[in-house]
Amino acid sequence: MPRRPDQSRRNRVTTVGGGLLSALVLAQLTLAAPAAAVPGLIRQSSTGPNNSLAKTQNQSCPTGSVLLGGGGIVTGAPGQVGMDIMLPLSGNTGFSVTGREDATGTTADWLLTSAVVCAPAPAGYTVVSGSSAWMSPSENWHTVSCPIGTVAIGVGGAVNGAGNSKLILEDLRINGTSVTVAGAEDETGFDSTWQVQARAICATQPSGYEVRLDDSAYNSATPKSISVSCTAGKKVHGVGAEIVGGDGEVRLTAVFASSDTTVTVNAVEDETGFSSNWKVRAYATCAN
Repeated sequence: MPRRPDQSRRNRVTTVGGGLLSALVLAQLTLAAPAAAVPGLIRQSSTGPNNSLAKTQNQSCPTGSVLLGGGGIVTGAPGQVGMDIMLPLSGNTGFSVTGREDATGTTADWLLTSAVVCAPAPAGYTVVSGSSAWMSPSENWHTVSCPIGTVAIGVGGAVNGAGNSKLILEDLRINGTSVTVAGAEDETGFDSTWQVQARAICATQPSGYEVRLDDSAYNSATPKSISVSCTAGKKVHGVGAEIVGGDGEVRLTAVFASSDTTVTVNAVEDETGFSSNWKVRAYATCAN
């Protein structure tokens, strides 16, 4: 199958002007006259039980609001739990995160958090869904585009086909007018077909819309964390993340709006470690 956009299987480093990406504004679109600022933004989160069981954690938006961005955090059992499903709830009024242990399991307790950014439905609000074919590649990806005249505010995704975390959700990328979700088999491989799901949370371009991103260091250290902030006067509306160079041996452990103006993304190598260089990337969609 073709490679996912801007990616290669090993050492996937993106450069701009010969340098690594750093607090880059990926998109400041002008599709038409921007809509007014999105009012009533609110961040909320909830955390499930502390145990060693696969679990799903949902967080709903306040009544009268819809999901703009969703994320999750796994705490404990480092490298052995994957956030395999990170999708809007039915009706797009909340976000669901499913965490599962890897094939070897763990006796350690761990926590799962679901986090949301919500607001009354902005102009042009819609959620676009798409899925890759069921295949058996080492990595898989799918891109969905927003309707003409709208931009991507948030993203959701999932890797489907395994009963445990043998498939790793690696990328939740926000590209301006589209999103790309990617996954990979873990280092032991997976002997059946699997699929990537993608959700693009779209709206008419709000005033001051931008997609900002920043990268952690690119080396073999673990864990890694990176935060990216909106430019002055703007707030986070949606969140995204990407593992670059992980080759199925690195898992996301946090993708969330850590403040009204900042997105934080954490990742860690699996329990056997990984000798190659890799990095993690944080995306923030921001607007006035």
